[in-house]
Amino acid sequence: MICCSYCETENQGNDKNCSFGGAELKRQRPKIREFVYLELCERPFQELELSHTYDLLVLLRLVRAKRTKSYDLMITVQKAPDDVEIDQEL
Repeated sequence: MICCSYCETENQGNDKNCSFGGAELKRQRPKIREFVYLELCERPFQELELSHTYDLLVLLRLVRAKRTKSYDLMITVQKAPDDVEIDQEL
C-alpha cells in the first residue's frame, strides 16, 4: 500500500495516481514557505504550481488586497474636481 502525501489515502502499490484526489503518488507534497510576499505572483506558472496550497491562498489574498487598494485610489482620483492644480515642482 502507498499512502498519498496530499490526502493520506491508502492506494494500491501499482497505482500511479491517488484513488481519492488524483494526485501523483510519487510526487512529494510541497512545504509551506516561511514568508510569502507579493512579488511571488510574478513567477512563472511552472514555479507556482510547485507551491503549497496554503502559500497560494496567502498570495491570492495579497494580490486581491493590492488590487483593491489600486481600485480605491483610482476612484478617489476620478472623484477629484477638474479644476484642481497640481504643483509641478514636486
